[in-house]
Amino acid sequence: MNRPAIAFAPTAIPGALLAASYRADLLETGFQRLGPDQRRAVQAELRELGLYAARIDGAFGPETEAALVRGADYLVWSSRGAMRVDLGTPRGVAVYLRGLALGQVAA
Repeated sequence: MNRPAIAFAPTAIPGALLAASYRADLLETGFQRLGPDQRRAVQAELRELGLYAARIDGAFGPETEAALVRGADYLVWSSRGAMRVDLGTPRGVAVYLRGLALGQVAA
């Protein structure tokens, strides 16, 4: 990724915007459907945003799950609600993950 990193403090988001509406099973399934390089790219993108500090290994675990939710919250918050992230449907999760993997989602 050849763009400057965005420093982000998760505490800067007032409240959890998506925590109650996301489905962990859809996040995991969507993440696993990505190829290994895409999964690592998602983790790298989340790390670049300052949301993921664990090893970039392409594995789905609690750190990846939490970073994905924080990333979605951050996108909604930083766009002042103009950007919608749907973590409650397979299509919404796929669009979000694809955007992260391609580096097209970060603000």
